[in-house]
This record gives sequence, C-alpha cells and structure tokens, in this order.
Amino acid sequence: MDKTYELIKEILSREEGDVNAYLSAVLRVRGELPIKDGKIQCVRADSAFCDVIIDFINKARSIVKDSPVETGREGSGEAARFFFKLEGGGMDALLRAAKLGAYACETNPFLNEEKSLRSFVRGLFAGGGTYVLPGQGKRGYYMEMRVPDFYETEDIRAKLQARGVRLESAQRRADSLLYTRNSEEICNALAFMDAGNCAVEAYDLLVNRTAAGQAARQANYFASNLDKTVAKAAQQVEAIEFLMKKGLDEEEDAETKAIWKARLEHKTESAAALAELLGVSKSKVVRRLQKAIEKATQKGM
Repeated sequence: MDKTYELIKEILSREEGDVNAYLSAVLRVRGELPIKDGKIQCVRADSAFCDVIIDFINKARSIVKDSPVETGREGSGEAARFFFKLEGGGMDALLRAAKLGAYACETNPFLNEEKSLRSFVRGLFAGGGTYVLPGQGKRGYYMEMRVPDFYETEDIRAKLQARGVRLESAQRRADSLLYTRNSEEICNALAFMDAGNCAVEAYDLLVNRTAAGQAARQANYFASNLDKTVAKAAQQVEAIEFLMKKGLDEEEDAETKAIWKARLEHKTESAAALAELLGVSKSKVVRRLQKAIEKATQKGM
C-alpha cells in the first residue's frame, strides 16, 4: 500500500517548527536555479503533488512578501508536474532564508537543532519521499527520502541515529537516499517527523502482524505516549552507546550489562517488554536504564 500521499498530507496539515528549514529541504530536492551569464535567473521547483507546491508558496509568503510567483502545470497523466517560479527580490529573500545559492553555508545550518532537523526531514519527505506499508496478504515495509548531497546524507543519518531513528544510506544516480525496510525504524521515523496519525497506523499494522507482545506494543505505541516513549528509548540508547564506546560498561555487573545490551537490540520496546524478555522485574529494567543516562551525563555525554 503506497501511503506516500497520506504522509505528505499529514506533514502539510501540521504547523511547521522551522519554516526556513522546511523550505530549504524542499528546494534542495525539487528546486532548480537556472544560471545565465553567471547569474541566477530564478528559483523554480516542481512536484507531482499540487498540495506541496501550494503549501510551499503559502509558507514562503512570509519571506517573499508580495513578490509575484508564477505557478502552473506541465505534462499530463502520471508525468504531470505542478511548479512555481520566483524571480528578483523575492528569489533573493527565499534563497537567503533557505541558505541556498549565494547564501549557502559550508555546512547545513538546519541540522544542528532538534526543531530545525525535524522540519528539514519533513521537507525532505514532502519534496521527494516514498512510504509503503504491506497490503493485505503482502509483505513489504519501505520508506525513503532523497538527498542531493551524499555527505549531507551521512550527516543527517548520524543525527537521526542519535535520536533513535536508524536509517540506511545509499547513492543512486545523481542523488543519495536515506531509507529503511525495517518496520520499527519506519515507526520511529514517523514519530520523529511528528506524523502521529501515520505512526499509529503503522504501529497498529506492526502489532497485528506480530502476535507476540501485542498488548505491550499497543500500550507502548499508543498515540498520546508515542513521542515520549520513542524519545526516552533514544536517550537510553545514546547513553549506553556512549558508555560502551568509552569502555565504561565494563564497570557494571553482568545483569546491568545484559539489560543495556537488550535495550540496544530492541530499541523501541517498552521497559515491560524488556523485563519479560530478560526474566527480571520492570522496575529493575527502568532503574538500570536510568542509571545509564545518569552515568553517561556525569561522564560528559
């Protein structure tokens, strides 16, 4: 089941945390900067989804003010594309805000803060993402986002991994990709993108297709607690990986190391599910995972 448009609609329906980061991401994926006589003539972008272009223009209005924007449609059928074109002072203002063209920075400034990174990733998907869930009787989870620059792809991948979202990267023709076929990582990515409705649907499907631990998963991924659960697990993973990298896990007893190892192997499971897996109490799992966070913080994480 291709759920790409449903996810795009949910992204467009929510207020954006960092509009400039979102606009920058869409332009990096869908934009063009035609150059003539050494000068940028205009900024142009297209999409198969009219909603993306209309929403982009609405978001950009706070930046380009009353600058005239040309819009239209090219092609027909599956090849149809909706576009916008902006010239002059409005173009300069948009490129300045998006840190593109003559205003580009050596490193992408939108990847450093959580709010900006979230908006940037949402823009990447709106600009060139794919999201597929298994249909009835079929297998196949898949999500991908295009990123024009491979080194930037690796930077984004690393920053998402630090937040509990583990995607793979690959090069394909002129673009590179962030992608995953892992159902749990897709759920984590949806939660990070603040796409709660799509995340709940994906979690429900995952639960229904996995009989073991159904009640625990439903409680763990219930919509009202989704973001908090994922964020806490990501914090625990980050702390444990930090301690292991420095060899500080060797200071712990065997039971603590087993609980930490289980968290790394089951990044989105609840404390209750880990407790059941290890045959220990939930309170013990919670205490040992909290200890990892506190110890890593004390050691300079």
